[in-house]
Amino acid sequence: AAAAAHVLPVLALLAVAAPAAAQVPTPESVLGHVPGADFKLTRYEQALEYFRRLDAASDRLELREVGTTSYGRPMVIALISSADNLRNLDRYRDIALRLAHPGDMDEAEARKLAAEGKALVWVDGGLHSSEVAHSEHTMQLAYDLVTGDGNPEFAAILENVILLLWTNINPDGQTLVADWYMSNVGTQYEVSPAPFLYQKYIGHDNNRDGYMINQIESRVVTRVAREWEPQILYNHHQTAPFPTRIWIPPFAEPISPNVHPLM
Repeated sequence: AAAAAHVLPVLALLAVAAPAAAQVPTPESVLGHVPGADFKLTRYEQALEYFRRLDAASDRLELREVGTTSYGRPMVIALISSADNLRNLDRYRDIALRLAHPGDMDEAEARKLAAEGKALVWVDGGLHSSEVAHSEHTMQLAYDLVTGDGNPEFAAILENVILLLWTNINPDGQTLVADWYMSNVGTQYEVSPAPFLYQKYIGHDNNRDGYMINQIESRVVTRVAREWEPQILYNHHQTAPFPTRIWIPPFAEPISPNVHPLM
């Protein structure tokens, strides 16, 4: 009894100090398979359910609905950072907007805001829905970050970065492609391309709409970018080993003055 009296307080402390990973569901616990597993593709509805579970389980992820797709699916972003940073999101967003549109700001104020602010980093997946790696990757990335207590690099990211992670910027396409593939696994049509567009109106070239903004999804994505003005915007694709390309519209002179000269 005396030994138990000493042990119980220690167990209580361990429970309080348990790493975030102990309470956070793994992707495979919700999907039924590891993201990227052979012969498996994840529907958008499954991915969204996983992100909602993460939102409920962790104070390092906040899920926000930002629009609706052509077929009526919700478009969401996951804001991932330390719990303290997420509590002060409005302030850090204001700093990013002020630095992006400085007006008559002097150098002293700019340096002060840059020191106070956090790096806003945008990562998206799923734009070309037949490029399936990135829509699987976003789930694993979210899990790794919110449970990364023991990794100094992840801890530094959570402290210094606010990640705007899209579950998928073409939710309709993710489900269309996943359904087609999963219905043909094990048949002679397993690797055949889907005989339909994976965006309601424009299919594969949905990313080319980034400079025309004709489609619902493009307008949602562009609005969110302007509402946050992330310093790094990483548009995730899956490419063959060669050639690797950088596309910057309008692809001819005059190049946008906002594009870095090295690019």
